Amino acid sequence: MELTPTLILNLALLIVPPVVLVLVFRQWLARHIRWTVALTALCDVLLFWDELFYYESFGLFAVLILVQLAATGAAAFHIYNKQRKD
Repeated sequence: MELTPTLILNLALLIVPPVVLVLVFRQWLARHIRWTVALTALCDVLLFWDELFYYESFGLFAVLILVQLAATGAAAFHIYNKQRKD
């Protein structure tokens, strides 16, 4: 499998928004960090609108987005529980 510029761009678009959202919410809005999963899903729909509804790539992007949402949810859950204990 060759790493094409489009593949690298899509990978960056799958990684950067959730990381930025989690870091921003952790720094300034820790009480509302649970919203990062919903906002990440919204970003995914907006960024990958064409790929989500193209029949050949739907399965791949669905799996990648579900993994991304699970990782974002785990990070948000960890930060939320840590913030509640303090």
